[in-house]
Amino acid sequence: MRRVGVPLILLLAGGCAGAPVRRDPVAIPLPSPPRPLEELVRQLGAPDAPSRAAAAWSLAGAGEVDASTIQVLRAALDDSSAPVREAATWALWHVSSPGFDNRQLMDSSPRVLVQTKPFYPRAAFDQKLEGTVLVEFLINELGRVSHAEIRRSLSGFDQAALACVRDWQFEPARRSGRPVACVAQAPVTFRIH
Repeated sequence: MRRVGVPLILLLAGGCAGAPVRRDPVAIPLPSPPRPLEELVRQLGAPDAPSRAAAAWSLAGAGEVDASTIQVLRAALDDSSAPVREAATWALWHVSSPGFDNRQLMDSSPRVLVQTKPFYPRAAFDQKLEGTVLVEFLINELGRVSHAEIRRSLSGFDQAALACVRDWQFEPARRSGRPVACVAQAPVTFRIH
């Protein structure tokens, strides 16, 4: 209850403090792969799981890739290591290839079970700042948020938005009847009422 009560008290106290200031967020793109794609695709076949996972995470920023890269990433969805499966999911939700649709990665979408509200950062509240941060996150096979990144940043709010989303819980997405990781985006809005 404390997590919800504190922001509500701050919001109610700020209602009479003057007009809020709305700011526009800044887009944050995925970083480009640090090494050539061919090298990263080869690394997906490495004997150790951390190397395979690192390669998949790096491929997420590749943009358009060929069908063979999609095939290798899809094979990684069945890896024995959960971190590799998560990294491959993240990559597949971010790359594109003719004929590939990332909606093929699940039969049913995740369902929200717990969605906490964000803390209003004190400095932003004192300055009467408002806005929306767009968070992109990976929901793992257990329905937990295992990775989150900012896609549209609003200085002073990003860490509160990430902390909020990391507390959310879901019934995981499913493919062929079994739970699978998936990627989602959510706006986290900060308003003074």
